[in-house]
Amino acid sequence: MWRLPLLLAALTAILLLTTGCVSVAQPSGWAGPSLGDGRLVIHSQRDKLAAVDIESLQVVWEFPTGQKHGDGTKFNLQGIYGNPAIANGAVYFGAYDGWVYALDLASGQLKWEVNVGGHVIGGVVLAGGYAYVGSSNNDLYALDPATGAQRWRFSAGDDIWATPLVDAGVVYVASMDKNLYALDAADGSQRWPKAFAADGALASAPVLADGALLVGGFDRRLYAVDAASGEERWSFKADNWFWAQPLAIGDTVYAGSLDGNLYALALADGKPRWPKPFDLEAPVRAAPVMVGDILLVAGRQGRLAALNPASGELVWALPIELAKTLLADPLVEGDVAYFSAQGGDIYKVSPKEGSAARLALFEPATPVASPTLAPGTPASTPAPSPTPSSAVEPSPTQVGTP
Repeated sequence: MWRLPLLLAALTAILLLTTGCVSVAQPSGWAGPSLGDGRLVIHSQRDKLAAVDIESLQVVWEFPTGQKHGDGTKFNLQGIYGNPAIANGAVYFGAYDGWVYALDLASGQLKWEVNVGGHVIGGVVLAGGYAYVGSSNNDLYALDPATGAQRWRFSAGDDIWATPLVDAGVVYVASMDKNLYALDAADGSQRWPKAFAADGALASAPVLADGALLVGGFDRRLYAVDAASGEERWSFKADNWFWAQPLAIGDTVYAGSLDGNLYALALADGKPRWPKPFDLEAPVRAAPVMVGDILLVAGRQGRLAALNPASGELVWALPIELAKTLLADPLVEGDVAYFSAQGGDIYKVSPKEGSAARLALFEPATPVASPTLAPGTPASTPAPSPTPSSAVEPSPTQVGTP
């Protein structure tokens, strides 16, 4: 069993580039921002969620602030990792404390809470009248989004860290037991003759493109799995784990690895599309995103690069250095992207302008120096090196085994 809080020991080993087992007293979380009904919902602190008016940038509410569980104990979220889901005037999220919450989007008041018996690392997905969420107790839950009542539950062979994917009445969920499951969205029964078995634990959220499920593993491989049959179409091996959610645009898959590289692969067969992967020089945990015709990718150390998706060349002459730890998946809204850094800072990035600014939510904003734009032309910096980054590749014992 992959035990949490040893998740944090893994991050220390992989993402903070240290070696050996490290004991971490408290989780911190890395939830990215979500947007709905004019509210930007963010992980403002280790144990708080906040809603910000997207126009005025005024904080509308924070949770928790004085509320208590039904038994009278104080809330202690301990950390939020999955991006909040917004639907039907409510915010849904799971926390490291083992509870799933639904809040009123307008006021932040608690609508319901459910204890799922294990740490929640992935996000909640709303689809077809259900709220789906995984837990470190090995279970995927289908909940009533109005009340939190359990509709059904599926048990995997190990922790579920990944956010599930729902499409056409099927729930696809990856587990640390090395399996990718396809479940009936209404009752949780398995849809494939057998689950797809990888060679390593699966922690990234799957993506569906052209009938293929794309999912990364701790065996250094990115897999393309046929969504109808559960059979492997192809796999691509990097120099370290794939933890970031991949991005599929047209006939190309963009996937970040903990080896520090962003890879561009053909969706049909997994063959590289760029002459070289783009090297961020630090592990990539945040998902790459497309804003207009510009590909954005962030390294753990805060380096943000804007790339030509066809060639992998820099659009900006230099990356932006935010000097903040970036692990959360960003939010794309129109022609800008919002990045959430460790500690609660939110950055608004305009790829076309080549600018980034920290939003003035809780204190005065700090502008970030903008790089020179060079749209459509090669960057003046040296070409990225294909040499793997120096990120430490941890063994399973560093992450935690029974």
